[in-house]
This record gives sequence, structure tokens and C-alpha cells, in this order.
Amino acid sequence: MKKTTLVILGASIAAVLLLLIGMMGTIIYLLSNNNNPQPNFQNMSGGMMGSGLMNTEMMDEGMMHATIESEHDYLVHMIAHHEEAVASATVLKANTDRPEMKQFADTIITTQTAEINQMKSWLDSWYPNMDHQVDYQPMMRDLTNLKGDAVDQAFLQDMIFHHMDAVMMSQQLITSDYADHQEIIPFAQTIRDTQRDEIHMMRNWLATWF
Repeated sequence: MKKTTLVILGASIAAVLLLLIGMMGTIIYLLSNNNNPQPNFQNMSGGMMGSGLMNTEMMDEGMMHATIESEHDYLVHMIAHHEEAVASATVLKANTDRPEMKQFADTIITTQTAEINQMKSWLDSWYPNMDHQVDYQPMMRDLTNLKGDAVDQAFLQDMIFHHMDAVMMSQQLITSDYADHQEIIPFAQTIRDTQRDEIHMMRNWLATWF
């Protein structure tokens, strides 16, 4: 009996250590200042920010949200995650005064809508008999009553946190061997790298405008 308990305890400790190592690797990747390709907004005012630490509270909250356990888990969570981003970007586009923010909103809507459609197609093809419902906890505040600077600032603050969650989920999928289909790996890498670059851009805009 004691031997069985020790085996279970050892396995549990190993699982926790692996999860912590994966999170640390993701944070290092997220905050590193490397030569990743620049996003489509490098010519806008503010440009790109090199490196710099995220708000500690946001990092802690982001890590609490970013937990997946399978490829199916990644797809259903990322669809809900993207749907929230598209909805928030739609409100931003209608209420911002900055051309940069309108273009950013357009890019989020176009890019993430296409990614949602791709992920839904994969779910239908790969997991036709599984439940695709997910208990998603919203991460963006209600922007409907905000205008001008107020909506820009709130959107940027929340979307940085939101993007960090997508980066970490994508990194978990890649590094934890959750992918059962090879084509999802470059898909997750694109989300990770694009949103990581956009985090730096949004932080630079916050510092420049506010």
C-alpha cells in the first residue's frame, strides 16, 4: 500500500514539474527579444518595442487561464478565445479614432475569423463524435460604452493579457506533444509568433499614447 502511494505521489510531482518547466519556457519565449519577423504594423506610429517585462499580475492571471490537456482541448478553447477577440475588435473598430487601431481591429477580425473557420473544420473532421462545448471565462471587459482614448487604452490593456493566453496555449500544444495531427503544429506556431509580436506592438502603443 505504501509503495503504491509513493508511486502515485512521485508521478504527481513529476507532472507538476513538467508543467512548471513548460510554463517557464513559454514565459522566456514570450519575453525574449529575438529577430522574429515583424507584424504588419511596423510602419505605424509607435513601431515595435524590443523587450520588456509584462505586468506581473497579468502574467499570473494569464498562466491560470492557459491550461490545455489535448489537441481537442486546444481547438475548442482557442475557438472561444478567438471569438471573444473578434467581438472585442469589432467594438473597437466602431469606437476608436486612431487609424492604427482601426487597422489592427480589421486584422484581428480577418485573421482570427479565418483561423476560427479552420479550427471548426478540423473539429468536425477529426472529432465528429466529441462534445465541442467549452466553459470559457471572458478575459476582455465590456467596451461598448467607451470611445476614443478610453476604448483604445482599455482594449490594449486587455488584449495584451488576452494574447498572452493564446501564446501560452499554443506553446503548450507544441511542447507537450498534444498534437495528434501534424498540420496543427505550424498553425499553432503562427498564432504564437504573430500574437507575441503584437504584444510588443501593443505595449509600445500604450507607452507612447498613454
